[in-house]
Amino acid sequence: MSSPEPNVVVRRGADRFTTRAPGVTSRHAFSFGQHYDPTRVCFGRLLVCNEDVLGADAGYDPHPHRDAEIITWVLSGSLVHADSAGNTGIVYPGLAQRMTAGSGIVHSERNVAYRQEVDRPPEPVQFVQMWIRPDQPAAVPGYAQRELPLSDLAEHWVPIASADETEAGVSLGARGCTLWVTRLAPGVPRRLPEGNLVFLQLVRGAINLETVGTVETGDAVEITGRAALAVTGGVDAELLVWVLKD
Repeated sequence: MSSPEPNVVVRRGADRFTTRAPGVTSRHAFSFGQHYDPTRVCFGRLLVCNEDVLGADAGYDPHPHRDAEIITWVLSGSLVHADSAGNTGIVYPGLAQRMTAGSGIVHSERNVAYRQEVDRPPEPVQFVQMWIRPDQPAAVPGYAQRELPLSDLAEHWVPIASADETEAGVSLGARGCTLWVTRLAPGVPRRLPEGNLVFLQLVRGAINLETVGTVETGDAVEITGRAALAVTGGVDAELLVWVLKD
């Protein structure tokens, strides 16, 4: 008996909610802040998938979080992180970062890293931030970061964060959930990681996805039902893919 066909839903980037403030543009895959759609509150354990662009000296002042595994992946520029647990750092392309909000943490994120790098002029920072519902509520807050070899991204899927993949950049307090990243040059084929719930966010370029066709920068694809769909690079592409526990 053959397996049922997966359900595939494409969410175009042009349809995302958008929040703007001085020096800040944030585009949301799901309901966020003042934007609410009862049919778009999450996908499995993925609660938030925001793509942010911060101008020079712009960012988010100290604000609280709790009960979320927060993963940040920087696409360009660099982001300064500081939190109430005493963790600080500069997050840049290729660095996996995870903050466990747990029972409660306050953090800030700002585009001020260039001040610490005399030879680098101010430039926007572009990053994707994703929140996962954890296994354990009210856990002890925590922080981790680890640099990944960017050259590997063009060769295969690389796990950024995971509770299950031992080679992941950072651990994740959510069993059955893994965030993967890869880069595809034009014409390069690959298959998506397989899982019961798969969420793809195309953060750069364009691809051709089996059963869908063209997927472009900012588009997201939600796949329910196990299927390692084929994907081929169109324009130089960077893909973030969550395999999620339902």
